Amino acid sequence: MEQAELVVVFPVYNGAKTLLKSLECIANQDFAAFQAIILENCSTDDTLSIAQEFCDKDSRFSVVQNPAHLSAQDNFTKAFELGAASGKFFCLRACDDFSSPDFLGALVGALRQDEGKMVAAGSTKIIGKGAPKMKHPVSSVLDFRRSYEQGKVPRNLTFPAEWIYGVFRSGARDVIVRRWVELNNPWCSASYVLAEFIVRDLVVYVPGPTYDFVEGSGSEQKYGAKAFRDRLQQRLRYTFGCYKLVHTLPTAGLVTKLKFFRMCWNDARRKTRYKLFWIF
Repeated sequence: MEQAELVVVFPVYNGAKTLLKSLECIANQDFAAFQAIILENCSTDDTLSIAQEFCDKDSRFSVVQNPAHLSAQDNFTKAFELGAASGKFFCLRACDDFSSPDFLGALVGALRQDEGKMVAAGSTKIIGKGAPKMKHPVSSVLDFRRSYEQGKVPRNLTFPAEWIYGVFRSGARDVIVRRWVELNNPWCSASYVLAEFIVRDLVVYVPGPTYDFVEGSGSEQKYGAKAFRDRLQQRLRYTFGCYKLVHTLPTAGLVTKLKFFRMCWNDARRKTRYKLFWIF
């Protein structure tokens, strides 16, 4: 496989119902200089045959088969590592999600223009039963370090978790994999990973292109903690894992650090959606 500027990785398991449309969405992007890898995780439906047939039609696409089925956490880790090792830029694509035709081109262009950023992301279009809804970041998360120096810390890190499907530089691999493993749970791992990039001002936001997220995967039901003890442990792991990022920020006073801790606790609550008691 020739080296490409951008590598798109599809970690997929039993995605036969939607995979073809998702592959076509990438194939029809206005940015054509990419390679796509379908990371097939020992599916029991027609995923593999659909993937192979598509690859026969478009040489930019290829299949990598796992020799044995991996957990969702491990398969995504492998997808990140595979993408980072194969191109200057990489991104992941869920087999049941889509994007606007300018998605790849706009995000790659943003990273070309700003060498200091490690991630490029756009808005998220949530597709469910009703009319589509748009998710945007709040302005306070886009210039975090300067705000922190001024003692201004948002109550919450409000950004779309779907930014995990944005475009990354290959050099982002170490941060992604380290934080992905730290939380050790597929539920909320995306938000936990992205928190470091946001706090360190490594994200460039590109208004216009959208990542189209289709609701209904049931991730919270599959991977979310059920018992009180497990929920508490994950909330604490999320909170303190994000709070340690304070060491990457400029020197600040105790009040600012306390605001930062409050933000981390609130973010853990909002992102996990776990209510430990009635009020928090």
